[in-house]
Amino acid sequence: MRIETDVAVIGGGLVGISVAYGLAQRNVDNVVLDESDGAIRASRGNFGLVWVQGKGLALPAYTGWAMRAVEQWPELAERLGSETGIDVGLSQRGGLYLSRTTEAFAQRARDLAAVKSRFNGDYDFDMLNNEEIRKRVPEIGPDVVGGSYSRYDGQANPLRLLHALHRSYLRRGGRVLSDCGVTAIDHQGDKFVLTTATGQVIANRIVLAAGLGNAGLGQMLGVTIPVKPIRGQILVTERVPPIFDIAIEQVRQTEDGTLMIGGSWEDVGFDLGTTFDVTRRIADDALHFFPFLKNVRIIRSWSALRIISPDAAPIYEEVVPGAFLVTCHSGVSLAAIHANETAEWVAQGAIPHEMACFDRRRFEASGC
Repeated sequence: MRIETDVAVIGGGLVGISVAYGLAQRNVDNVVLDESDGAIRASRGNFGLVWVQGKGLALPAYTGWAMRAVEQWPELAERLGSETGIDVGLSQRGGLYLSRTTEAFAQRARDLAAVKSRFNGDYDFDMLNNEEIRKRVPEIGPDVVGGSYSRYDGQANPLRLLHALHRSYLRRGGRVLSDCGVTAIDHQGDKFVLTTATGQVIANRIVLAAGLGNAGLGQMLGVTIPVKPIRGQILVTERVPPIFDIAIEQVRQTEDGTLMIGGSWEDVGFDLGTTFDVTRRIADDALHFFPFLKNVRIIRSWSALRIISPDAAPIYEEVVPGAFLVTCHSGVSLAAIHANETAEWVAQGAIPHEMACFDRRRFEASGC
């Protein structure tokens, strides 16, 4: 195999396919290079939140980016539905983050106040006590201290989103090459030569959107890309009648009726196992928040690896001329803006100056 293209997108998960889909919309010839099914795939273990609250605590610029992303989501969902017939399950009726202790509730209030104070625009949130939460979610446990509510938040089905983006991309003439993990990156003049197990791809520009694989791709280019895996474990229940009409970070009801219960943040390297102590803690928290769950059966559990930068915010950078790094752990939340705005940067061959706060230099100096 020897293919020439304008842009090669390395990574077929939510981040990569969102950018590739946006490029195809702009009639930019591009190809997606995806690994085998044995690859670590964060997109298939995603919790499915379309989320704003709390983002920007470590990197203030992230708040506005997240706000713009969720504002663009309804148009993306409608367009994908029209183009593919796939309902991606978007619901934006607000989101709730629950606090189990008084200390956690107070810290949450301080964190969101700090985010709001540094954002130049409207940023509304409410700190609700148990009685106030009960007006929105009658099933809340009597001992729950409170939680934060944001009207910007919501949820979607990550698997349907991934399927819809791939289907629409292919219908626009895009190409996805499976079993084509990149093993070497070289140059031929001002072009990139990507070596895969099945041959070579020659491209004018490349997009590094391979999640945790971006660290290895960076080494091929002589740059350090600071991403690491953080494991999250999830429990899934049997189907139950509709209960929640808003998104809740700890217990999310899917449109199919199952309840997804999470989560955890575990620094355990690339270990994809599930552990009894963590799943027990997750179940205990869920029962504290929603006592009715004692009568609901767990039918499966899984773990997935998040792609986390040192401040948990995205990294966008042209790491070498023509090579664009696009990495984040919010592939669902940022899908629309990656298809709309990030794809435009790649098409134009330059990242706007106002996005400089998102490059790797922020880990060496403050000020963004």
